[in-house]
Amino acid sequence: MTPLWTLLSALLLVLSMAQPLSSSEETEIEILKQAEAEFIKSQNQVTKNAVGSLPEPIPSHMLTTSAPSIATVSPGPSLAPQCPGNQLMLEGSTGCSCVPSMVKDGDNCTCPVGFTLEGAAECKDVDECDGEGSAPCGLHASCINTPGSYSCSCLRGYLMGAGGCQDVDECALAAVTGLQPCQSDTECKNTAGSFTCSCPLGYVMEPNGQRCVDVDECSFEEQCRRELGNVCINTPGSFVCQCQQGFRAQPPTCVGPECPDYTVCQDVDECLESPAVCDGQGVCENTLGSYKCVCQPGYRGNGTHCEDENECTSGAHGCDTNARCSNIIGSYFCQCYPGFDGDGHSCFDVDECLASNGTCEHICANTLGSFHCSCRPGYQLHIDGRTCVDIDECKLQNGGCSHTCTNSPGGHTCNCPPPLLLATDNLTCSNITSCKLRNGGCDHICTMSAEGHAQCSCRTGWKLDEDLRSCEDINECGDFTNGGCEQLCVNHPGGFNCTCREGYEVRTDDLTKCQPVCVPTCQNYGVCVAPNSCDCPPGYPGVGCSAMCSPPCAHGGSCMRWNKCLCPAGWTGTGCHTALCELPCANGGRCVGPDTCQCPFDYTGPQCLLPLCTPACQNGGSCVDVNKCTCVAGWQGARCQIEPVQCQKPCQNGGVCVGFNRCHCTKGFTGNSCETGQSGLLLCAVSAAVTTPCVPPCQHGATCSPRNTCTCPEGTAGLRCERLTCPVVTMVVGMARAVRKASRESYVDRCGPLGVQLCTKYRINQARVYVQAYRVGYKIQCPERKSR
Repeated sequence: MTPLWTLLSALLLVLSMAQPLSSSEETEIEILKQAEAEFIKSQNQVTKNAVGSLPEPIPSHMLTTSAPSIATVSPGPSLAPQCPGNQLMLEGSTGCSCVPSMVKDGDNCTCPVGFTLEGAAECKDVDECDGEGSAPCGLHASCINTPGSYSCSCLRGYLMGAGGCQDVDECALAAVTGLQPCQSDTECKNTAGSFTCSCPLGYVMEPNGQRCVDVDECSFEEQCRRELGNVCINTPGSFVCQCQQGFRAQPPTCVGPECPDYTVCQDVDECLESPAVCDGQGVCENTLGSYKCVCQPGYRGNGTHCEDENECTSGAHGCDTNARCSNIIGSYFCQCYPGFDGDGHSCFDVDECLASNGTCEHICANTLGSFHCSCRPGYQLHIDGRTCVDIDECKLQNGGCSHTCTNSPGGHTCNCPPPLLLATDNLTCSNITSCKLRNGGCDHICTMSAEGHAQCSCRTGWKLDEDLRSCEDINECGDFTNGGCEQLCVNHPGGFNCTCREGYEVRTDDLTKCQPVCVPTCQNYGVCVAPNSCDCPPGYPGVGCSAMCSPPCAHGGSCMRWNKCLCPAGWTGTGCHTALCELPCANGGRCVGPDTCQCPFDYTGPQCLLPLCTPACQNGGSCVDVNKCTCVAGWQGARCQIEPVQCQKPCQNGGVCVGFNRCHCTKGFTGNSCETGQSGLLLCAVSAAVTTPCVPPCQHGATCSPRNTCTCPEGTAGLRCERLTCPVVTMVVGMARAVRKASRESYVDRCGPLGVQLCTKYRINQARVYVQAYRVGYKIQCPERKSR
């Protein structure tokens, strides 16, 4: 019977969906109500037919069977004959039987299934639907009580099945029947008990809910990054980014899902690709997305037709105001005017008077762009404009003199015969009667004699000349006494000075004596006995009687006496060359500075207490002794470079542990433990780096990194770490050993049972012989041998 109900329900639901489901809400509800009423009516008819065909009353729900309720009627006291069980002698009957509402069950009367005994002989219907929720009908169904039974009807959007009411996938049903639950351009999505119509990506529903319209992504959001040369073009349901005119798409530099989804456009340099795009005198200039033709400097036009520009007439030149502009084809040049100097664009006045006085004999006066000559008083300028000629003033009215006129270069002098004296006007002569007139004609001292005549005398250091008026200097240095000076005597008008030869200076206590000069001055009670020569006391043999230490005091030390240095803190010994370390240097270290140790190549630290491992310990390993590493987390090898095959979190979904917390995932899974499923064929770059091995594989314990590259451990090199190299070890060699800067490295690859690589470092000594400097041995991961 259940397949009949299911077929009928599906047919009714299809009929209800034959109308367009995108119509108004009222039409949709009315159609569903009609279909639901027809469905319930037919279901009730089928239920009644099913009940009528059963030998015993069976509930019409056909899903839940209630336990039979048996009610027994107890016989009451009567004078009628004794009836078996709880049967009664009914009125008008000659035998024992049950009341019409009860059924006979052997000798007793019971209520039918779906009823319960109430009173002595009355059966009351049991309401199976009276309970919380949907009672016996389950979820998504409504329960309807009937006399003696009940019926179940599914809610709209559900159909009765073997397990109760199940959701109807209207979208799948429409695809089978060819009906359209939604408009042609919308997408149907099934929901619990119903369905929805939505627009695909790139479309939006119209306000009336009738159809989907395309979204113009280019109109409301910058999708294509115009600054990269892109232009957005709308397409039905999407958009595309294309390069603008004058741009060209660059080849992608990134491949994978993490790459940007926009195109990077590069400006096309039309000038580079088509050099002849601008003919004639035009020059091509590239612009963003295009180009333009411009005329070369010195030409004018629209870039296609260019002609020479006369910069001198147009004023487009840069010549100085004191320069002349001359036009040439395609350019111009500037030349400074005479009297100016410069490049024509900047001209400055030349001062001709600075060079040979401008060829002027007396006075040269510079002017802007030129110069002119003039003469001193008593001269006049020659016709050549440069030479000066003396003026003979005595030829013109005797120069104004009362007696004798004597011409001189640039002037003249009036002379008087004795005993006349030239008056204060330097022109007339008068008799000497007093010292008040021109000091009586005396150079120095004038006195009046008893006879009333003026007499002249001279100051000390001078003597009276033959004219009895003039004074002449006395040369004190000219006699055999040398002026009383010990070394040099220098005469000057009216006196003299005593000076000394080079290397000496005048004594301060006796200006006629000289004393030697010592540079530097004599120290430590030394005496300067000759120029730059000191008589020093014992213990100070240095220059200027300074202390001398051999070797010299180093590191800021001060020489106090002969070979006695005062050393700064942290230094001691002869010449302050020995360093002091408060804590001693261990393991063969040497103290080379205050509290500074120079350690051997296999130790480090302030006191050379920390051992070194060369190459260094990797992957968290600790160097506990020279070239001895303690590894952690399962890493192995001399330098902890061998990766353990150990995954703390087990690999899932069939993944295989291939390294330290590294899983090789099966196809379709990714993640550190292969816990993430993947619907597509592409793996993200990070997952590929973890799960995809390098091809060809990395050697010598190298780690496979993203983009099929190998990360090589120390001691290896190459694209696949196939080359073995010696580690870089720095050794400090004293300069006193005179070791040449040359070295040679060699290694022995012993990939056998031990898997040891041995590196030997050599250095060349002064005799050009390679000697072994040190040897480094460390374990590497040798390739596995294939079993035969």
